[in-house]
Amino acid sequence: MKRLFFLLIIISSAFRAEAKKMVYPLEVIAGSADLIVIGEISAVKNNSYSFKIRETLKGKVYTTISVNMFKEWTCDSRFGKPKKGEKLCLFLKNVNYNWEIINGSSGEIQISNNSITLGNEEYKHIDYQFNPYTLPITEFKNGISAFCKCYKLIGEYGIYDKPSYFIQIANNKQVADFKKSSKFSAWLFQKMSIYTIKKNKIAG
Repeated sequence: MKRLFFLLIIISSAFRAEAKKMVYPLEVIAGSADLIVIGEISAVKNNSYSFKIRETLKGKVYTTISVNMFKEWTCDSRFGKPKKGEKLCLFLKNVNYNWEIINGSSGEIQISNNSITLGNEEYKHIDYQFNPYTLPITEFKNGISAFCKCYKLIGEYGIYDKPSYFIQIANNKQVADFKKSSKFSAWLFQKMSIYTIKKNKIAG
């Protein structure tokens, strides 16, 4: 009986370990997003909230949208319950005419004191590194906007039988300008070295 009890514990622990969230890197979330916006929650419903958009970094321009909340679980919980006035940067996909947050908490980033913190990312520079990576919102939004004008993700990230890749949608000069525009942009550019990148016809 004791052996059976311990066997069940081991099996249960194995299932919990396998259930760990697959965290998408920031460049994948940005490259696959249909819409990236900065704004604040204007109303909260049961499983969604209304979001008043202040700035659009990628995609069609809207004034207010309805965003479906992601389903929380052990390995992916929100930093707190959504509330009116909460300032966020959202990375969204249009799924059956509904706005869905990409990769759960990874695609819903809180803005506080005009700064943004990338809790799942480790910033590495030639001389130093630190985690989490916190930077001014202006540097973040300018870097993300420029990145999305240079690269687009094709395919589904993490699906091994259907490998994804990036397309360079800007010319080489625009990519070089993006790279040197800020430390954050240089960090994003450096991260792209691990991916397959194809050029479209206008990129030279």
